[in-house]
Amino acid sequence: MYRNLNDYELLYMVCDEDNSFNILMKKYKPLINKISRNYYHIFKKFGYELDDIIQLGYITLFKSSSFYNVYNETMFYTYFKRSLNNALINEIRNNLTSKKTILNNAISYDTLIPNTNTFYIDLLEDNNNVYDYSKELTIFKNSMSFKMSLVFELFYNGYTKEEISILLDEELNIIKELFKKIKIHALTYKSLFLK
Repeated sequence: MYRNLNDYELLYMVCDEDNSFNILMKKYKPLINKISRNYYHIFKKFGYELDDIIQLGYITLFKSSSFYNVYNETMFYTYFKRSLNNALINEIRNNLTSKKTILNNAISYDTLIPNTNTFYIDLLEDNNNVYDYSKELTIFKNSMSFKMSLVFELFYNGYTKEEISILLDEELNIIKELFKKIKIHALTYKSLFLK
């Protein structure tokens, strides 16, 4: 049935009745599947299934059919294809942010430790295997000058350089210089930061 209708007729019908969106979905299903498969190798790294990408394609189709102006010079096919590619690229960008990168690279507790028969969760059950960083962090902090240790402690507790500058009533340039000194000083404590 949808093969006999052009896009403009379908878009008019989508505005009038709910069932016609299903017709539009059937018509664009092959395109959504093709584009989704093209992007799947990228999304697989973020833990997406192929169905997730296809679902994003249908959501984009719905949005495109809602926002498309039938008096536009661009054909709906072109408009939708561009919208879908943009939506998928935006989703990739969102997954490449530093917060998402940390989440995407996280290891599940139910995973086997490489080259062993032990799960990561097993390490947490035995208190002898849990490494205590607090002693080494205290030694590291006490090995610096008083101002450097203040800056380090504030940064360690989640404050930004700008916030530290305000809290310590120091110029931002001085705080940045202290950060450089802390980084250089931290090189002598590689074992603490690489564990």
